[in-house]
Amino acid sequence: MGLDSVEIVMEIEDELGIRLPDEAMHDISTVGDLVAYIANLE
Repeated sequence: MGLDSVEIVMEIEDELGIRLPDEAMHDISTVGDLVAYIANLE
């Protein structure tokens, strides 16, 4: 994961008040994957 990706993940975590584990980020390659992952957290 590049620096830009890390910054985006940090911003999402802060904005939504959640934590995304590093292991999960290896399986996420699109915005749709990220949205689906976050939707399944709740």
